[in-house]
Amino acid sequence: MDMSDTNTDGTTDGTDATDQDAAIDNSTLSDAQYNEQQAEQAEAQDVQAGDYSAANTDAQAAYSASQDVANAGGPDNTDATWEAGLNESWADWDQQTAQEDAQTAESYAEAGQESGAEVYGDAAQTAEGNADDSAAAGEYGGELGPAEDTATTDETAVDDTAAVDEAPAEDTAVDDTATVDDDSSAA
Repeated sequence: MDMSDTNTDGTTDGTDATDQDAAIDNSTLSDAQYNEQQAEQAEAQDVQAGDYSAANTDAQAAYSASQDVANAGGPDNTDATWEAGLNESWADWDQQTAQEDAQTAESYAEAGQESGAEVYGDAAQTAEGNADDSAAAGEYGGELGPAEDTATTDETAVDDTAAVDEAPAEDTAVDDTATVDDDSSAA
C-alpha cells in the first residue's frame, strides 16, 4: 500500500475526518435526511388520522427537506416528494369541499328541502372518497405501484420456437391518382 494514499486519519477512502468541510457536508446531509424522514413520518400519521390539511403541510416540508438532501449530495427523490405533496394538496382540497358540501346538505335538510340535502350529501361523500384516495396515493411508504412483477391474466402460451413467416413481398407501386368514391350516401 502506498502511504501517499493514506489520509491524515489513517483511512484510504478519500475522506479525511479532520477535514472540516467534509464533516460539515456530512452533517448537513444527515440533518436534511433526518428532517425529510420526520416530515414523511408526520405526514403518514396525519393521513392515518384523516387530517389531510396537516398531511399537506407535512408533505410540503418533506419536499423541502428532500431538496436539501439532494443539494447536500444525497439521493434525489424530489420527484417523489413533489408528487406526494400534490396528492396531499388534492386530498386537503377535497376534504374541505366534502365538509362544505356536508354543511350545505345539513342546511337543506333543516329547511325541509330533501332533494337538495340528498344532492349535497352525495357530493360530500364523493368528495371525501376522492380525498381518501388522493391521501392514500400521496402517503409515504404507501403502495404507489406494483410491488413486484406479476404474471398477466392471459396465460396463453407463446411458442418462441415457431418458424417465422417469410419476409413480405416487395412493395408494389400504389396508384394514388385513381378516383375513389368516398361518398357514403351512395348505396
